[in-house]
Amino acid sequence: MTAHITHAGHAEGHDHHGSEHGAHHVNPRPQLPETPQALTADLVDRISRPRLGGLFVLSGLLFLVGLVGIFMKVSAGYGDRNTWGFYAATLAWVLSTGASAPILSVATRLTKGFWRKPLVRIAELFGATTILLIILYIPLMPAIPPVTSHVSFWVNWEGAPQNALLLSFIGLALCGLGYIYTSARADAAAVGDQTGGRKGFGAMIAALWAGTPHQWKVMRQGISYLASFYLMFLVFVHFLVSIELALTMVPGWRDPIFPAFHGITGLQAGLATLILMLYVMRRWGGFKDYLVLDQFWNPAKLLMSFTMLWFYFWWSAFIIFWYGRTPAEQGVLLVTAFGPYLWVFVTAFMLNFAIPLLMLVWNPIRVSIPGPVIASIIIIIGNFFDRWRIYGGSFGTHLMDGEIHHEVPLDQLPVFRMPDVPDLMVLVGAFGGMIFLFMLAARLVPVMSLWELTEGQLLTRTKMLVKNHVVVIGKPE
Repeated sequence: MTAHITHAGHAEGHDHHGSEHGAHHVNPRPQLPETPQALTADLVDRISRPRLGGLFVLSGLLFLVGLVGIFMKVSAGYGDRNTWGFYAATLAWVLSTGASAPILSVATRLTKGFWRKPLVRIAELFGATTILLIILYIPLMPAIPPVTSHVSFWVNWEGAPQNALLLSFIGLALCGLGYIYTSARADAAAVGDQTGGRKGFGAMIAALWAGTPHQWKVMRQGISYLASFYLMFLVFVHFLVSIELALTMVPGWRDPIFPAFHGITGLQAGLATLILMLYVMRRWGGFKDYLVLDQFWNPAKLLMSFTMLWFYFWWSAFIIFWYGRTPAEQGVLLVTAFGPYLWVFVTAFMLNFAIPLLMLVWNPIRVSIPGPVIASIIIIIGNFFDRWRIYGGSFGTHLMDGEIHHEVPLDQLPVFRMPDVPDLMVLVGAFGGMIFLFMLAARLVPVMSLWELTEGQLLTRTKMLVKNHVVVIGKPE
């Protein structure tokens, strides 16, 4: 039995007995070098010899395939809005996975979670994937119906949906990139000093960094502000995307819960994306001693909570339409779930809720490394099916006269459309683009936060308490 003891003397007990949890072969806490100097030297050595070069090249090639797919989609035109439903689902999937992954860094920074330190930079680096949102969104803008064709809170503001979404994507990207830049300045300076001089992009990041107390104070405040703004922008973007690309396109869809469902399920998929990348960096990235059981077990608890919230928010909205039973409400259910996209909805339900919950509710699976990783893969796939059934049905609604009316006759429900070759190329490119942008950022800034790990090492001591070893954590604030 081990415990975390804070400076106030409060303890949080965690049982790491392998016989109970099936994790006896995994150390629960990172095994760091004994001194801050050795820690810095070890991390600088890993940074100087980056791994996963093959994955970096492969993801770049997949990204190029996606760009070709986007060109093919644009060349085909915008005459049939239904052909852009799968593309919109891909955009929403990127928003819900890569762009939502930094939220664990944001949340644990604001709550001062100590176990975050080895994984916080990996979460931050996903902020670079917000660039992909802008790349994907610009070709989609002409496919968004004008504000005059349907009921909208923009009233008659011409161009409002398209421009508001573009500005929100740009704001999210600026916050994500600024978050990385602010957090990595001290590390870039340390790497430059250790390797014999600040050069290239690292020198730009570390420019004017002298490590004075004032600079450290400004950096910490900047991180807090950017983290808060990133969270607010992410929530706002989820709201706009769910409203403008889905809800307002389907007549009779009056659902204040849906934007919350979209955001919560995005956080679930973002957390799953981070867990998967943590495993990649542990297994093939050379950080096995830094990313151990604590860095998978703690996110797995949150992942199980978000999995239950997936059902809660979906059910809260579903029962309103199920018991309302007006013609328009029945049409909404047919468009988004029980109509042409029934099998897509069932797949999403199983992969986002049923299967992950049945896995994570068991301690031997949740308190391990492979268990949360497998559940995360299932959730990431399930999130795409969930976005497909939403945006595929929404973009396929009322294409006969090009306008969206207030009723949905059952004979005008959207026809299920399988993705074509350009759609699949865009999906593959989006997957590769997220990995490529992450790997590119990881080559420009340290993938581990040197200053946070060093701080954590200076603030911890292992001592005996009665008959048990405990980790005593001193908090400077």
